[in-house]
Amino acid sequence: MGATAARVATRDAETEAAKPSFQVLERTFSILGLFDEDRPEWSTTEVARALELPIPTAHRILIALKRHGYVSQHDETKRFRLGIAALQLGDRARAVVDLRSVALPALRRLAHETGETALLTVLTPGQDRGVCLERVETPQPLRLSVQPGRQLPLHAGASQKVLLAFMDGEAASRVVHGPLERLCHATITDPRSLTQEIEVIRKRGWASSYEETNLGVWGVAVPMLNEHDAVVCAVGIAGPSPRLTVNRVRTDIARAHAAATEIAQALGLSVPPVKDTKASIDKGKGKRA
Repeated sequence: MGATAARVATRDAETEAAKPSFQVLERTFSILGLFDEDRPEWSTTEVARALELPIPTAHRILIALKRHGYVSQHDETKRFRLGIAALQLGDRARAVVDLRSVALPALRRLAHETGETALLTVLTPGQDRGVCLERVETPQPLRLSVQPGRQLPLHAGASQKVLLAFMDGEAASRVVHGPLERLCHATITDPRSLTQEIEVIRKRGWASSYEETNLGVWGVAVPMLNEHDAVVCAVGIAGPSPRLTVNRVRTDIARAHAAATEIAQALGLSVPPVKDTKASIDKGKGKRA
């Protein structure tokens, strides 16, 4: 690159850095919008020309998108195409749009069959918490009441832990090694214990909790996955501890799995098989803190 070209590139970069962040966002979305079925691959120069952007600006945004997995780059041609993160984002968006309406009938049956609150939980956009997308409460006078929109950290509670266990490894590692807030006496706050818990959940295909988020509350949950084996949501039940018995766990896990499978089939998702359903819910106090 000659001295004049270098000065132009430096000037363009400095000008871009001074522009408002929303303009960078608009340009980023515009770049992503170029990729379609008719033209799935683009070079940096082609992107810059199509959007009338300086080449250094287009290159910098493409590299950032590549770093986060939203585009990938061919080793030889250096051309870009949509990456796995963009595909997963599309899967999550498509699933969430249909999820609530498709899930409600199955959640109602699950609440009726188990006599407990049935929950549909998804990840927040930042993948650092679980959020209740939908719930159906049992008509029993003693019940767990959860409002849609309620968020909980991913290391506490059955629905949150099953999302964590089937998340992307790097994202899960950030949660495990980040701050682990204690919500109740049985909340797992030790990274090594949480890692072991995740391994158990992945092997058996379901998660359980007992007084990890609130006193007197227990729950079980199973995950729903897309074709890339990325977790989309969790289906579970939660209720007051006086109704928890050893025999309930096996039956209720099977019911939660059946409800999740019904929802998954309607959305083109999958549910891992459940194993070791004879395991009891750990009522030990402070064992994993």
